Amino acid sequence: MIYEVIFSPKSYKQIEAFDEKLKGRIKKAAIEIGNEPWHKGTIKVEGYENVRRKRVGKYRLLYAVDKHRKEVLVVKIEIKGETTYRL
Repeated sequence: MIYEVIFSPKSYKQIEAFDEKLKGRIKKAAIEIGNEPWHKGTIKVEGYENVRRKRVGKYRLLYAVDKHRKEVLVVKIEIKGETTYRL
């Protein structure tokens, strides 16, 4: 089942700062989660019901899944740190 991938304004700004190689990797990851949001390479973020994360090198792509609207909202993309999983 294919989901539409939407980037939040914050995540879109973060992507604009990345180099072209990393942008390509983020795009590939976004396509993968759009095709299968619950792919085995993703992990549920503790404390949130519909928020998952996908690892892209040293970065974490955090996204929320809306089953009814068939959408995936990319909330933020950050290097893993103490505040990465706080939304």
